[in-house]
Amino acid sequence: MKLPLFALILSVVLAPTIFGQADGRDMPLSIAVRAEVDRPFQGWGKAPVKDHGRVYMIATIGEAAAQLRLVQPVNEEEMLTKLREQLARRGYREAAPEGKPELVLTILYGRGYIQNPYLDGAMPLDMANPPSVSITGATLAKLISRRQAGFEAKLQNANHEKLFIRVTAWDHPHNQPMPKKGTRKKPYELWHTLILVDDPANRDLNPLVDKMLTEGSKYFDSEIEDEEAIIDTNLPEGSIHFGESTVVASRNGDEK
Repeated sequence: MKLPLFALILSVVLAPTIFGQADGRDMPLSIAVRAEVDRPFQGWGKAPVKDHGRVYMIATIGEAAAQLRLVQPVNEEEMLTKLREQLARRGYREAAPEGKPELVLTILYGRGYIQNPYLDGAMPLDMANPPSVSITGATLAKLISRRQAGFEAKLQNANHEKLFIRVTAWDHPHNQPMPKKGTRKKPYELWHTLILVDDPANRDLNPLVDKMLTEGSKYFDSEIEDEEAIIDTNLPEGSIHFGESTVVASRNGDEK
């Protein structure tokens, strides 16, 4: 038997079962989560974090306008289903049609460069290329954190293009006081959670949605002390499934 020929056939037969489909569903995934809560200044500092309610309605879902498109269109119905599942796990419930929700949720997803939280006041200058950044000011806390181990690696990684899902909670208009005559009520953001993964040029967002929302929902209506939380999902358990061996005859009729 000629090993190269047999090995070639075996690799073709077994490749899908050994390596699986490259859709990200079973791939290890590093997820970054950034979360902020509106906290007005109170006295010498900000007001304490408070619960903004658990009864919600979903107003909109959509892809963010960007120069680079996603690898595959997103199934928005599936994303909403996964989001509702995670909201229910966190004690949220969807308002009845005639009910009065406490929160109005909007969901934005897409692919692009996001403001780097490790650079105070930094904004990407060129959205078409790996961004340059300008520092408009650096607080003492930022300067101290830059001396910590691993800070530079986090800073550089945050400059890369990302796949993202942003869940934002707004105060429902009926919870706000009546505006002055001749003015309109303005949307008031209560909190938002931004969930990020790398390598957007080679990853389909669809199979990543479940993992991203599972991890990101832990930070709904809460703040993260650091610039972001990094969650590394576990490596999948490997398995090899062997099919039937195939004997291939050579041109002269001998089995090889």
